[in-house]
Amino acid sequence: MKKVIFPILIVFLSCKSQESPLVAEYRNMAFHDIEADSVKTFGFGLPLPPKDSLELSRNNRKTAIYHKYGLYIKNLGCIVGDKELDAAANEYRKITDVYLEKRNGKGWEEKLHIEVNNIK
Repeated sequence: MKKVIFPILIVFLSCKSQESPLVAEYRNMAFHDIEADSVKTFGFGLPLPPKDSLELSRNNRKTAIYHKYGLYIKNLGCIVGDKELDAAANEYRKITDVYLEKRNGKGWEEKLHIEVNNIK
């Protein structure tokens, strides 16, 4: 059995060593954000300022709903096809999804979306 475990361990360690520094950074950020109860949800694109006070009010209410569920919106800018950034964000989300489900209960994402969609 030792002959099987040793090659698997080598493969696992070599995969970790080939990991992108950005993925490792996002993994560390995920653990830090969980500890601080400040998980980020990533958005992409050019953030535009609100066109009027009504839109500003809606944005503020949306932000408050996200905070209620322990989420903070972070815009990563206008990036198209950056596979390394996608992999890093996916790693972050894999780690934080487990925490958010424990924190908010099952079906929390659907509840969040319903609340956000009900903003008038």
